[in-house]
Amino acid sequence: MYLDKTLQQYLDDLASAQPTPGGGSASALTGAMGASLACMVARLTVGKADYTVVQQEIGDLIEQGEGLRARFQELMCLDIEAYGKLSSCFKMPRGTNEEKEARKQAVQGALVEAALVPLEMVERALELVRCCKRVAEIGNKNVLSDIATATSLALATGNGAAWMVNVNITSLKDADKAQELQGRLDGALGQITEEALGVNRAIEERGAK
Repeated sequence: MYLDKTLQQYLDDLASAQPTPGGGSASALTGAMGASLACMVARLTVGKADYTVVQQEIGDLIEQGEGLRARFQELMCLDIEAYGKLSSCFKMPRGTNEEKEARKQAVQGALVEAALVPLEMVERALELVRCCKRVAEIGNKNVLSDIATATSLALATGNGAAWMVNVNITSLKDADKAQELQGRLDGALGQITEEALGVNRAIEERGAK
């Protein structure tokens, strides 16, 4: 989908009146950029004499960051697909009681899927902040401003995607499912905030400006 198009095309479509891409895919793209920056800082640590003892772990962090970048890119597309499915369900016929029931069930199922995609973005954003924290602790001190930026992007991903989760949860009729998803969301958001503070502390302790 958009991964094969230019950035200009994505931004033009994002600015248009069409419903997708929207906040969900934009949050995923933000996460992909954050993961890319984390990988950059880690790669600028590879082969440096002052960081010999952390080379193996830095390699692991690059692998983790690349995995997150790839998944965020997939989530960009999955979010657009989930919205399309939900939109199609709302257009289902409802002339008879049977059609109304079928439509209701389809909509509720699509709402869960539409909530799960951005919820994964939030949970992946938590993984990214944790990755950033470790890079901030052992990575190249000369580029820690970039890992701070990566962390800010991860925070934006989590906060933006959370709005997408909430808008879908609100319409769920299944109270237990809504509570389950809300619990996952709240837990991940709280941990993101806590881990991000850890990134800031690590950067301050290492004297980065």
